[in-house]
This record gives sequence, structure tokens and C-alpha cells, in this order.
Amino acid sequence: MTISNEASRLAGALSRAVAGPVLQPDDTGFADELASFQLGLRHRPDLVVGARDADDVRAVVRFAGENGVPLTVHSTGHGMCLAADGGIVLTVRRLNGVVVDPIDRTARVEGGTTWGDVAAAAAPHGLVPPSGSMASVGAVGYTFGGGISLLGRSDGWASDFVRSFTVVTADGEERQVDENDTETFARLRGTGPLPGEVVTAMTIRLLPEGALQGGGLTFDIGASDAEGDSAVLHAFREWTAGAPDEITSTLRVMAFPDGDFLPPPLRGRRIARVAIAMRGTAEDADRLVAPLRKAAQTIEDTLAPMPFTESARVHAEPDTPGPYIGENVLIDTLDPTALETLARPNGHTMVIMNIRHLGGALSRTPVVPDTVRGRNARYLVAAVSPVDPEVSVSDPSAAHEQASPAWALEPFVPAQVGVSPGFTVGPRGKN
Repeated sequence: MTISNEASRLAGALSRAVAGPVLQPDDTGFADELASFQLGLRHRPDLVVGARDADDVRAVVRFAGENGVPLTVHSTGHGMCLAADGGIVLTVRRLNGVVVDPIDRTARVEGGTTWGDVAAAAAPHGLVPPSGSMASVGAVGYTFGGGISLLGRSDGWASDFVRSFTVVTADGEERQVDENDTETFARLRGTGPLPGEVVTAMTIRLLPEGALQGGGLTFDIGASDAEGDSAVLHAFREWTAGAPDEITSTLRVMAFPDGDFLPPPLRGRRIARVAIAMRGTAEDADRLVAPLRKAAQTIEDTLAPMPFTESARVHAEPDTPGPYIGENVLIDTLDPTALETLARPNGHTMVIMNIRHLGGALSRTPVVPDTVRGRNARYLVAAVSPVDPEVSVSDPSAAHEQASPAWALEPFVPAQVGVSPGFTVGPRGKN
């Protein structure tokens, strides 16, 4: 059956079963409830339910199963690949509680919580989570793909820190999953839930904050419409080849259009930025990044001590919603010839290239088995491009065909050892 035939009746039944809002497409607040960081996709369900607590989640899962209705779970929407077409969308962002145990150095994190929420709760205890580059990313969903943390080379994958998950199974029952349930625990840490499963919370280990050194070195490598100077790119490759495990870095390259809406230093320029994070002293950081500073003149250098709650400044990524597609490859070597393509014009739509240095603790065999992809990789190369939201909403497959940045990854494919699900985002088809 399809829910659209009996939407009003089923909405009434759900409203009596849950505490959170139950909304139909014509109801006030329907679009706001479905708000997402990813604007290139739009859920089109027959009903949207905003869970207020785990009881609501169990009720909605049972209801969907008993009535044969498709169910889609939605949190922050950073990594959306498919949009719901009909059925029920369950939003879990109200499940955003964090309980820190400073003695055990753990946090119980509810399913809709962002890493910013976790970092804020842990900070008063001198503790930090294994979060990534953006504070607004959902903590639980991030761990499903392994989670490359801000200090990944010294700390490892975020999934390495998970103690347990609270899962509502497809029959609406709640269960705790930990290392004693080897198969399910491994699947959740790297692959994620099965259809019909909803993770309502996880318990994760925290780390001592230490002295965080973070920021970025920014370089102008030439005009966007001409071949640029690849010296900084090669310096990054040579530097990362011998960098110690305590330093984690990412190279980002972007060719900016020549538009008045941009600040003068960026207009029509190809910009390379190396984001750097490490624990240690400012003197340690200066010593370790000296080879990069010698490679070329920076136009901005923000590497400095910072509190972990401000760690989003390390990658300085825009934290406003937008329509985009992201593809990636995990590689075992950074080929100089492939790297040089980042300094050349290509005639394609705008693309942002990110090369994350892996290895270190990210390459270690996990103490508890998981399904993380990337432990055998030295780098992750990710390409992100904007997409026309009108096309992507009406025809995701066409939008992906038009705007996919997969072409930018082709020079790196010969060294490919896999793909990271956490960096594959955007329209790919209809659900």
C-alpha cells in the first residue's frame, strides 16, 4: 500500500501515538521540519514526524512496519544521497541530549546531536570528542562511515571510540549493541543501520583536550583561467610523506570565479589551503610546518593555539546550507602527475578538491572489528561541486549527470584502493 491514499487517517493515528509533531504537506511547518544542510535534495514524504524522544521513534517504526509504509530517517542532512518519495520521514534532531561521565571519560550522545553539542558538553570537563571538521555534522551518522576526526592521525577513526549503540530495530524493539554483538557492532561502525533500523543514541569515549594547535596556511597559486604554480602541491606531498602521526592535515584547492561578490584576493584566483591540527606547543607546530611555509609565500596563516570548541576554524568550511555533490577515492599513493592537474584550468564547473592525509592511527587494526573503509589508504581525495537545486530536486539523476565532479578524480583513480561512504554525498537518483 502507499501512505498517500490514507494520509489523513494515518496522520491521525500517528498523532495519538507520538508526542512530536505529525505533519502533512499542506500543514504549516512541514517544510521547516524537513530542513536540511543539503539543499540539492528535497524529501517529498506523505507525512513527516518529528520525534521528541526514543518512545516516539519506537512508535513510528512499529507503525510504519505494521502499515507497510516506507520510512526514512533524517537528522542534519549533510550526507544525503537519496530523497524520500512518499512514505514517512522521521526527523530526530530533537533527540539532542548529551550526558558526559567525566570519571569514565564517556558521553552518551542522542541520535540527533551534532558534534558541536558534544564538544560544548565535554569542554567543562577538559574533554573532547573525536569529531570532524564541522561542528554542525550529526555525531551518530558521522560514525557510521567511520568518521575521520580532526586529529585522526593521532587519535584514529571516531568509530574506534564507540562503546555501544542504542538501536530501534525494524520491529520497533529497542536493544543495546556493543562489542559482544560482534557482527552488528561492526556493521554499525563503518556501514551503518539496515533499512528500518534507527540508532537513537551511542556511548562514545572522550579524550583529554590537551593543547590544540590549529588553522590553515593559504597560498595563491595563480589565475583561475591559467596554469598555476604547483610548488605548494608538491610540497604538501613531500611533507606528508614524512609527517609524524601527531599532525593531521588536509589540502584544499579551489579556482574562484572573477566575481564582484568575492573579496579581491580571491577573485579569479586559484587558491590552495592546508588545514592543520595537532596537539602540542606552538613551537612544535611551527617546527613541523616549516617546510610548507618555505615552499611559497602565504596570503594567510592562521595556525595558532585554539580551544577545541572553536576547532571548526581549522578547515574554515562554509557552514551554511547549499546544494552540492561529493565524490571521492581512497588512494595508497599521491601521484605527482595527478597532483599537478589541480593547478590547471579544466573547462568544467567549479569544483573544490580536498586531499586528506590518512595513515597514522587511521591505519591501525581496530581493537574491536568494524567495517570501516580506508585503513589501507594513505590519502582520501574528495571532489565537491555545486548543483542546480531546481534540477536536482525535480530529477536527481539528471543533476548528478550534469554536475558530478567524478571527472576531477580520474587522475587519482589508478592509485585507488576504495571509496569512503562518508564523503559520497548528493543527488544520485530517486528513492
